[in-house]
Amino acid sequence: MYISANISYKGNSADIDFPVSDEMLNDILIESKMPTDTTQLFFVEDVHYPLELSALNARTINLDELNFLARRLDSFTDDEIEQFYAAVEQRNAKNLKDLINLTYNLDKFTIIKNVGDMTKVGREYTLNTEGCANADSCYDAKYAEIGRKLLASGRGIFTERGLLFVEDKPIEEAYDGKIFPGFAYQSFIVNVDVEYKGRFESLFLPESQLAIDKAVRRLGAESIDDCELTCEYENPNFGRFSVRFEEILDNEGIAALNTLAYEFYTYDINAEKLDAAMEMTDVKSSKNIITLINHLDEFEYLNDISYGDYEGIGRYFVDNDYYDEYEISDDLCDYFDFAGFGAHMAEEKGGQFVSGGFVFYDGEDGFDSFMDKLEDENSSMTMGGM
Repeated sequence: MYISANISYKGNSADIDFPVSDEMLNDILIESKMPTDTTQLFFVEDVHYPLELSALNARTINLDELNFLARRLDSFTDDEIEQFYAAVEQRNAKNLKDLINLTYNLDKFTIIKNVGDMTKVGREYTLNTEGCANADSCYDAKYAEIGRKLLASGRGIFTERGLLFVEDKPIEEAYDGKIFPGFAYQSFIVNVDVEYKGRFESLFLPESQLAIDKAVRRLGAESIDDCELTCEYENPNFGRFSVRFEEILDNEGIAALNTLAYEFYTYDINAEKLDAAMEMTDVKSSKNIITLINHLDEFEYLNDISYGDYEGIGRYFVDNDYYDEYEISDDLCDYFDFAGFGAHMAEEKGGQFVSGGFVFYDGEDGFDSFMDKLEDENSSMTMGGM
């Protein structure tokens, strides 16, 4: 919780802790008999915490803006929070648009708490204003000089948080008061840009349908079907699926991609194994990929087997304690045809060499039974998505 406030609407009120999910906010508003349409203006009776935002008291606000600000603050370090509060005081910021934009301009506000170490002063100032500072001690003299010049400049403003230095640069407007800047508050699987009449919002899937609807409404569109959708980037752990994500977005739409992203987000997925199983089964639709995810523990993937290495496959089954029925004594190892046995097991298990190794299905009901669980992709991949 980074912002706690009592919010009211025409006589009804509720204490709400932000940030809060869109679904939870919706439930709170329903329970408090307030409208769930967050485009309406609500009244701030009192900001309980932090006191630094008390300027919002007795003002009408957009709840989504307040929630976005709280998410920004929730992502900050303690030092960044201190910078933000100092910036709020120095700029006398009183509305949510200005407060949100300050969160994107912390590089213009440097707080120095210890003025006794010139090297530290110079390094902290450089780090904040330029985004990086070399930690090598050979640069200490350089940073000490920067620190001395900074303190001697007379620009320092005494505050309760330390000596504040404000850069003589305009505040950059990341938020225009209508469209939220792209900001991934939580970990995500894939980022989709939503464009409508030259305006953009970013969705970081998986996301709730309510959050998607709000983004579309902020863009001024009636439906997401009126928007152009583009996969921008994905969680690097699942980059191998980027082409498949784009195809699902184009052919099935964002709802299908969002459902699939929830599966990736919820389960601890072995990406290499899933990729191999997808290549083996040649599945492409979101529903079939989800079926694979739900049955992935029934597949075995050997990523240290090169194409045609039947000897390696044979040794895997002989040496693996799970397959104790294939165990042979050490005395027979020199005479055993591992390659021939591996070729037999590859056929027995319906295994397949894939780009990353060898994969086979090891479920109780057999591979054909599993394949019967998959849907016909000729129909599933023709729904279309804007």
